[in-house]
Amino acid sequence: MSNRKVALVTGGSAGLGEDIALKLKRNGFDVAVCGRRQDKLDAMRKRGVAGIQCDIGSREDVRRLKDWIVSSYAQLDVLVNCAGVALQRSPFVEVNMDEVENMMRINVFGTMYVTQSFLPLVQARKGCILNFSSTLAQRPRAGSIAYSASKGAVEAFTKAIAIEAAEHGVRVNCIAPALVRSDIYLAAGMSPTEYDKLLAARAAEFPLKRVGEPEDVSELVSYLVSDKATWITGLVLAVDGGGMLR
Repeated sequence: MSNRKVALVTGGSAGLGEDIALKLKRNGFDVAVCGRRQDKLDAMRKRGVAGIQCDIGSREDVRRLKDWIVSSYAQLDVLVNCAGVALQRSPFVEVNMDEVENMMRINVFGTMYVTQSFLPLVQARKGCILNFSSTLAQRPRAGSIAYSASKGAVEAFTKAIAIEAAEHGVRVNCIAPALVRSDIYLAAGMSPTEYDKLLAARAAEFPLKRVGEPEDVSELVSYLVSDKATWITGLVLAVDGGGMLR
């Protein structure tokens, strides 16, 4: 086993996950990522971050991911469950339930599959796990009901697994960002123009008068996985520019 700590970031080849992966690399971790787009993974490799294709909603893919981590690193200190998808906003009665089931498969079951698979490795190192929710879990908005439900499930899972994992010296926390500039809405089908309008319109809603940037989240990740946060577990931490105060 290496003296350097190893971190795995799911969904770490694009958007918010990419920023987190690169931040952990700058902090001295050996960082591995998984994602579904090979071109994004190839781009990360050029930046010194190893990656593998994986659909976290597939248990077979997750088993293959674990085999790759074990053969490549033989250990895992930090797991960041950042992979997730969103749906285009629409009234719930108009939502395509096939798309909802796919979102649940990735956001909820994918987080569970990856955590169950890698928890023994993290336990062996007394490491930590970070899951990702959204402020929409606690403060839903019309048109995002299914997404809010998926993230509410992740928050409940985080608190429950934190109790069990604590018996093995493992910390489990959850970060719940508000609107942060990332690829998730673009991946859901929103055009760049529509997305820019959304960011501009929503900025005024936050007490700090801006939407979040990836580094606002990656800085918190950096702290929570460090030795400075060894007495913090089972929390859901909002990164929201004061949005939850409204």
